[in-house]
Amino acid sequence: MDVSIIIVNFNSSGYTINCIDSIYKFTKDLSFEIIVVDNQSKPEDVKSLEAHLQNADFTLIKSKENLGFGGGNDLGYQHASGNHLAFVNNDAELTENSLLQLLNYSQSNPKVGCIGLKQVDKNGQPFKYSFRQFIDLKYHLFNQKKPVKYYSNLYNSDLSQPFTVDLVSGAFMVFKTEAYKKCGGFDPKIFLFYEEMDICLRLKKQGYITQYYPKSTFIHYMGKSSGNVALKREFTVSYLYVIKKNYSTLYYQFLRFVLILKYGIKSIFKPKKHLVPFRIALKGGDSLRFSMRAKG
Repeated sequence: MDVSIIIVNFNSSGYTINCIDSIYKFTKDLSFEIIVVDNQSKPEDVKSLEAHLQNADFTLIKSKENLGFGGGNDLGYQHASGNHLAFVNNDAELTENSLLQLLNYSQSNPKVGCIGLKQVDKNGQPFKYSFRQFIDLKYHLFNQKKPVKYYSNLYNSDLSQPFTVDLVSGAFMVFKTEAYKKCGGFDPKIFLFYEEMDICLRLKKQGYITQYYPKSTFIHYMGKSSGNVALKREFTVSYLYVIKKNYSTLYYQFLRFVLILKYGIKSIFKPKKHLVPFRIALKGGDSLRFSMRAKG
């Protein structure tokens, strides 16, 4: 099997079905399997997926609980047999034979552990972030919020050819299975957000690089796969966990201090937006206790 395609569904079977159909429409000249993990969706949503099994061949795994993005993907991986793993958001849609391009590039570059591609909206307009830097201390202190400009200056390039980045969008990530295993895969403790930063940090520690492939695109109906839930709290929860996990204690505490100042000042002017992350950063310690998963 060339590639195992893993899709997580949560109460959005219409997007999952569209994603599956686009894969079958455009993916040629390689062997693949599709594994759909349902994260405890409503019964009618699951029935839609089961009904679609009559039209498309895929494995449906029904989780007994909502494992989130990382946990759902990791569950799918446990059933995968491909030499590559493609983790694809269910609100993604292929418009060309992207997987063949990515696999050919990955196979010709042994150091590549993960590769991503360009995401556009339904009108063909590029998203702000298909790749970016690690959101670390340097990022906060030097305001490195323009990845295109950052990497263009770094490589003195127009970025039209594949290049190495810190991380790519979690909406479409293709891994060598060997690299995924070596770095430990997606962390099931992360319910949502910053999964790509966590796994790309660990890939780098194992000697692999993450590459962005600008020669192929996919449509991303952004935000649909998460069920339209406002998750400001979860952004901060996951971020603090990833920093604490991957950096030293001193590094973590200093970065947390920077966030306390940042969110503290901003919460004075926009309390609805910044007060919750300020409180989580202020309390520090085990941020996961504030996670939606911990709260049931």
